[in-house]
Amino acid sequence: MMRIFFITLITLALTACSKPYDKYIGYWKLEDTSYSKILEIRKEAKDTYLVNEDVLSAANLSGQNKKEMVLEQKDNQLGVNNGLTVIPFSLSEDGNSLRIRENKYIKITDNEAKTAIKNRQDCNQLESKFREQRLAFRSFVNETEKKPRNELLEKYTTLQKQIPDCKFYIPKAY
Repeated sequence: MMRIFFITLITLALTACSKPYDKYIGYWKLEDTSYSKILEIRKEAKDTYLVNEDVLSAANLSGQNKKEMVLEQKDNQLGVNNGLTVIPFSLSEDGNSLRIRENKYIKITDNEAKTAIKNRQDCNQLESKFREQRLAFRSFVNETEKKPRNELLEKYTTLQKQIPDCKFYIPKAY
């Protein structure tokens, strides 16, 4: 009985010491979109929180490697400073959803995030192989090239469907 009391006491002490910002830590998947986007919030050092806006993408839109942004702590909320103001991250009461402006994110497990990252890597590799093999065919193929070209397109269409959330352009076979 005494053991249960001490375990409960230690749990309460640890809970009381945790920061309100620690509830933000983890992976968050953008909800209601046609493309997958997973945001990661992590803690570095004592009181520094970082955000990676899309762990599925290694580079930003200009092709440069992305950098994590330091989050600001204000009024028990985390937010990102855009140079003009701090955009707050609004966490739900239950800690399972996060709003950043009009975007809603749902908390996902580490395993779900790792699976999504692996699927994206597999998809990128498949797309590279497809583009490389597709170079063997001209834009307009003659009758003798039609069958091997169509077989290639069908092969990669099937392979693409086997990877969840894998979307890249494959022309229709004709």
